[in-house]
Amino acid sequence: MAGDDDNEKTEDPTEKRRHETRQKGNVAKSVDMNAAVSMLVASGALLFFGPGIAKGFALLLQHYLSGPALLELDANGVTMDLRDTLQHVAGFALPFILVMFLAALLSNLAQIGFLFTTEPLSLKWNRLNPITGFKRIFAISSLVKLGTSVGKIVVMAMVGSWFIYGNLPKLIMLSDAASDVILGAMGWTILQLAFQLALAMLAIAIIDYSYQKWKHEQDLKMSKQEIRDEMKNMDGDPHIRQKRKEAHRKLATAREVNSVKDADVVITNPTHISVALKYDPEVNIAPYVVAKGMGEIALKIRTIARENGVPIIERKPLARQLYREVKVGQAIPVELYEVFVEIMAYVYRLTGRNLPG
Repeated sequence: MAGDDDNEKTEDPTEKRRHETRQKGNVAKSVDMNAAVSMLVASGALLFFGPGIAKGFALLLQHYLSGPALLELDANGVTMDLRDTLQHVAGFALPFILVMFLAALLSNLAQIGFLFTTEPLSLKWNRLNPITGFKRIFAISSLVKLGTSVGKIVVMAMVGSWFIYGNLPKLIMLSDAASDVILGAMGWTILQLAFQLALAMLAIAIIDYSYQKWKHEQDLKMSKQEIRDEMKNMDGDPHIRQKRKEAHRKLATAREVNSVKDADVVITNPTHISVALKYDPEVNIAPYVVAKGMGEIALKIRTIARENGVPIIERKPLARQLYREVKVGQAIPVELYEVFVEIMAYVYRLTGRNLPG
């Protein structure tokens, strides 16, 4: 029973599992969300750019219809004509195209963030297996997708039908209106319809994205055995071991440096080495090292000592000997007792305190 429990995928995924899955392009994403956002932005953008785009295409059509009935075509003429047409279209349609591009880009970034991987483009030969393909077609997940797609079509058809039913009388009343009035009313009606369809699609997309997010998390679940195997592999990685040692070293150094503020004196080299000492008879019969370091750590020790009023004394040979022979937490060697009696006596006279014991 314990073995079965270890193989059940009940544990939250590790960061390594999430990273590897993401690099393979396996992320929670709703295609409907991109379509809904693009359609919604397009509906809004056409409110601002629609008149200009319509006028631009009308002028372009008028230009070609007012030209000669017969044209002599040659390579240079066609090239120049095509270039002029593209420049003209870009002049009134480029802002709308840029807005749509930004909408599609931001929609993807909002869902999955920035991700560049070529893994989904790699050729997978098992996908060419017809037996596997038939299994995918008739799988339960495929039937669920089919049912969802049919449901989306039904919802969109209901929204469109309801809108047309409500606006049909207004459209019938335009039968005797001028052509420009009819075109304007038709354009505004189509824009309203597109906006309502986009809102309905957005509601569906939010539900779909929530489901995709939940399903993605469920697919990433790991068993206890998988977590144990991953930890074993990570322990065997020399880069991981080195990073772990570095993290432990930094943590230990941070604790040591913070204890400098409680030290009685700091012995320096004077710039390359710093050793912080404390004398507490209840802890040790002799002064003991609470922190030591070289380079930047030595500078940090001296900085904290100055900020907290801890005396700093320069003793080059002594600082080198302490750094080389005494570990943090250890007492000074017996042969240095006499030297430190003088140093500690000087320190306590300097600070106006009484020598303990």
